[in-house]
Amino acid sequence: MKILLLDPPHQIFAALRMWMPSPGLMALGAYLEQEGYDIEVLDSTTLKQPWTELENRLRQGNYDVVGITCQAATFHKDAIHAVRLVRRTLPEATIIGGGGHFTLNHEVMFNQAPEVDFIVMGEGERTFVELLENLPACKQGCAIAGVAYKKDGEIVCNASRPLIEDLDSLPMPGYHLMDLNNPTYYLHGMGKHMVGLSTSRGCGDHCSYCSESQLWQANWRGRSGPMVVKEMEMLNQRYGKSLFIFNENSFNQTRARNESFLESLGTSNLKGNFWFQSRIKDILRDRDLLADYKKLGLYQVMLGVESITPETLKNYTKNQSVEQIKEAAELLRSHGIMVMTNVMFGDVDDTEETLNTIYKFAAQIGDFLVMTLTTPLPGTRYYAQAEADGRIEERDFSKYDFMHPVIRNNAYSGAEILALQKKYLKKYYTRPTIFWQMFFSSNKFIRMAYRLIMRYAYYEARQMEWKQSNFQEVPSEIRL
Repeated sequence: MKILLLDPPHQIFAALRMWMPSPGLMALGAYLEQEGYDIEVLDSTTLKQPWTELENRLRQGNYDVVGITCQAATFHKDAIHAVRLVRRTLPEATIIGGGGHFTLNHEVMFNQAPEVDFIVMGEGERTFVELLENLPACKQGCAIAGVAYKKDGEIVCNASRPLIEDLDSLPMPGYHLMDLNNPTYYLHGMGKHMVGLSTSRGCGDHCSYCSESQLWQANWRGRSGPMVVKEMEMLNQRYGKSLFIFNENSFNQTRARNESFLESLGTSNLKGNFWFQSRIKDILRDRDLLADYKKLGLYQVMLGVESITPETLKNYTKNQSVEQIKEAAELLRSHGIMVMTNVMFGDVDDTEETLNTIYKFAAQIGDFLVMTLTTPLPGTRYYAQAEADGRIEERDFSKYDFMHPVIRNNAYSGAEILALQKKYLKKYYTRPTIFWQMFFSSNKFIRMAYRLIMRYAYYEARQMEWKQSNFQEVPSEIRL
């Protein structure tokens, strides 16, 4: 049985100009290898002519099973197009969908891509293997936990599969299955020594807008500290990586793992730097660990602030106060750790007045502002509420990237919300202190971050659109 795990061609986020290998496919690929399966993993976005080369690869590979991931709503169309291309090219192959967007929106995916045979719901490793072991029988009817399929035109969604409690029992992600030296993985402004890694699954919070919270039902599991350090050491020794981005919603959710991570990192020979995202309450809980974090290479933390308006925080189901946010930021900066303040603008009652307030607050407490547009991801409670309120203006899921306006609120249309976001980002990054620190800060990471922002500002000021060098239009015969 020949198996291809496929990440479809994507248009890279223009705001980030970066792309990284799918953590889900690397984890699943390594697990299938361990179980003895003949697999290939293809990240089509790294190809020079993605759609053309993907079709050629499918024809040459003559795969029996093709697993297609869809990690986020903004890649919805790409997944649908890939499903159609696989079915047209390999009419006898079994097509299995997976990933967060397939799971949370399985009915939509089956309806728009009826060529899909099965969808693996949630965590993929054990479900995928059991499905492969029972594939002939499952084509007549499938009782495997964690699988959804269509029978007689009706969608059948089997019982959920229990989550894997011990992530250390899984093999290390299959970085060897990817070409980490591909230029597509060059993170704009951070260089070839950077790599993103994912060491946990889920989050313990219930934020209404978060697809991760919905997918994992507010459950967080992480690999142990020693295993995380082992992965970092492997990436350093084998691939020369020394700048690590933990690209998960919340790296430091449990005290026990944080302590074991710091202990393992401290006794290793690894020399590098890293940053991660964090909840406010976890920084406050572990304030005594910040000095060790700094000493061992932590240079920045992205804080999930989102808003400082009580009603908006309530709508987001974000349980934190302005005082707590300020204290966490002050703690980090007192240890020389940069604070990236992540906020969202566009909730029901957001106005320019509330935006001005958050702008002043972010300028006071942080070093780096990320301001996204409130985006109701399909499958979340926030999406259901926005739909019920009639606030959704954009139905094209490819625009659900937190940078395109997709909803209106009580004061503005989506276009007006976008204009205000751009106005205040410009206001933040044209302050004299930004230009001063871009050239003269003693912190090399602040200099790096601000120079990166200036590159974006250059395009914005000249109304230039960044073009992805290997972007290719979807072939007309598989287009939605």
